[in-house]
Amino acid sequence: MALYFCVPFREQLLEYYASHKNGADAEDNLLTCLADLFTLINSQKKKTGVIAPKRFVQRLKKQNELFRSYMHQDAHEFLNFLLNELVDILEKEAQAAKNEAEASSPSEKIANGTKNPQANGVEKEPLVTWVHKNFQGTLTNETRCLRCETVTARDEAFLDLSLDIEQNSSITSCLKNFSSTETLNAEDKFFCDKCCSLQEAQKRMKIKKPPHILVIHLKRFKYIEQLGRYKKLSYRVVFPVELKLSNTVEDADSEYSLFAVVVHVGSGPNHGHYVSLVKSHNHWLFFDDENVEMIDESAVQTFFGSAQEYSSNTDHGYILFYESLGANNKS
Repeated sequence: MALYFCVPFREQLLEYYASHKNGADAEDNLLTCLADLFTLINSQKKKTGVIAPKRFVQRLKKQNELFRSYMHQDAHEFLNFLLNELVDILEKEAQAAKNEAEASSPSEKIANGTKNPQANGVEKEPLVTWVHKNFQGTLTNETRCLRCETVTARDEAFLDLSLDIEQNSSITSCLKNFSSTETLNAEDKFFCDKCCSLQEAQKRMKIKKPPHILVIHLKRFKYIEQLGRYKKLSYRVVFPVELKLSNTVEDADSEYSLFAVVVHVGSGPNHGHYVSLVKSHNHWLFFDDENVEMIDESAVQTFFGSAQEYSSNTDHGYILFYESLGANNKS
């Protein structure tokens, strides 16, 4: 439900479906199944009712054996798999359309072969799909050599941020920890190209380009060596309805508004249940399978987690969806 109430994503998916549904040779894939499900919900005339996502779930199970069992599956793994799968499908379709266009128009001949040949080893520009436009941001990994002060920066794209959590903390403090400076020394020294040797260095990760939709995954499942298994951390982590990103490179004041929360209900990682809270038309709704109810915004606080180690409350915010309020992020 969180993705359905992600308005730009929903609109682009419905638009995609409207322009592709007439293809006679179109085969089922996760993209068409999700688009079909969204269209069914969107075109529903009834005020109340339930739509079971049977076709989508069948396709998901066919595509990935992880989701075939009756075991409790991880919502973050599912989201990652789904978004990457949608990107793959859109990229393949764009490449097929490009190949078709090139085949139908004769290439211009020049003295030694075709015009604008692809140079060996030169990477072509990556395709930016509407999934990327909504969810993709850029992180920059900066390493500063402490001997020559040279900074090496490496950019990487992300579709969501996974944050380590601590007891009685907040999203803001988790983000600060995420981009805090780490010193590389002893066995972890950094090979500096300028010094041509291993040197002590400082490393930090920053958000260079914030995404339009910021998805934050709280790492509530931690492997405990002594137990030899994963344990659920019920830590209280405050997530505000309005969030400011102050650790970005290009835009020091990116503002976001919370519009959905996926909540894990249960005391451990191998069993439990997922419910979601979504904001629609300035009202918060609580979705628990076929049960939907309107809740007050203040009720969101009950899903921050527990301040005590052992608590009867097992409903904890797990994946947070924020939409950018800044026009500069709108693609």
